[in-house]
Amino acid sequence: MTVDIDTLFVMLDEEQPTEVQEAALREARKIKSLSVFMQPIEYKWSWENCAKVICEKTDKELDTYICEMLKWLRDLNWPGAFLIMERLEKMDSQLLVYAVGYQVKQAILLKDNEWLTYMSYLLKNKKLYDAFSENKKCQKILKRYYESYWGKLDY
Repeated sequence: MTVDIDTLFVMLDEEQPTEVQEAALREARKIKSLSVFMQPIEYKWSWENCAKVICEKTDKELDTYICEMLKWLRDLNWPGAFLIMERLEKMDSQLLVYAVGYQVKQAILLKDNEWLTYMSYLLKNKKLYDAFSENKKCQKILKRYYESYWGKLDY
């Protein structure tokens, strides 16, 4: 079965029957350009399934999409946000450190404290915290947000 991208997103909609969503996920896994799954604006109710496709990829496959994945954390009510957060949490900290640092700067410019709070959750991975040794300012900011929302860090 081959479907056009618009039909695929309709099929990925979480309101569709499970078997339709599963067929769509099988098709979606064949698409190499992951950017189409990064919160397609026209199809918000497909985001949970888009996140499933994204989260199945390796760190290497996701490397160029980390900034886009971090944007998903602007609102944890968005479909797929928790899946993306869990996947980011498991990524190699050396891959994450630049993108997280960049998005922290963006969140500060936007005065988006909620986004900073949700990105700070990634510090749960001590390797990421340690990876920020070169960027103490970012490390401090994220730690402050982490501890004010999620609780005390043990390091």
